[in-house]
Amino acid sequence: MGAAVSAPIGVAVLQTAAQPHDWREALAAVEAEVAMLAALGADLVVIPEFAITGYNLDFDYVALAGHTAEPTIDALRRLARKHTVTLATAIPHLDANGDLRDASLVTTPDGGIHLGGKRYLWGDEHDRFEPAARSGLLVPTPVGLLGVVVCYEAGFPETVRELARAGAELIAVPAAFGHARLHIWRLLARARAVENGCIVAAAGLCGENAAGVRFAGHSTIADPTGRRLAELDELPGRALVRIERDAVARARLEVPYLADLERLERVTSL
Repeated sequence: MGAAVSAPIGVAVLQTAAQPHDWREALAAVEAEVAMLAALGADLVVIPEFAITGYNLDFDYVALAGHTAEPTIDALRRLARKHTVTLATAIPHLDANGDLRDASLVTTPDGGIHLGGKRYLWGDEHDRFEPAARSGLLVPTPVGLLGVVVCYEAGFPETVRELARAGAELIAVPAAFGHARLHIWRLLARARAVENGCIVAAAGLCGENAAGVRFAGHSTIADPTGRRLAELDELPGRALVRIERDAVARARLEVPYLADLERLERVTSL
């Protein structure tokens, strides 16, 4: 991830309300937050799942995807280019076949737009969204290879392990995690970080939606040793930390899970 003398990586998470009043206002608020974080030195900003539309499975997400996805993608692409920052989130999106997806989205400073999909759906999401053929999105960025898993998917260790073995050094987790499972949410970022020697930035919704569902908040950034570098509470906010560029390489030398896994696989294949 570059020489140790290089400037540290600025990793940031946003935390937004579960049900904004209006998607245009929500998008404008995210744009302002990203501009501020970029000015403070953020290289990567992770934005919660459905931060623009809100998360409420009573919504007509087909209609929402139809009129919010394109403006959201365009706005985040412009932001990434203007502020030289990588952005990661998840949005409702209609694919080329017209299937509704909970889609991971990354925009990069070179103007790149990268879309993936959530494979492991939670609860009634199965009734709303088509699962992706595979989990995880892998995107080259100026600060390293970025992997993305969406919310519930972070609870499947193999999703992040697959990305790490493919070269991911940073993992973004845009989420709308339920408050009833806050104790699980607070474990996931640290566990996935130390298992894989990755930087993990997990950004979640907070507050309550109109259906009475409460969300966990507690957006978190963990370093590759599993140390929690930042954690928000249960109100909207932001966090930014700086992590040395050689942190991933050092952590993987100190606790060589990935190297030993590869070595053992080679031995057992003989």
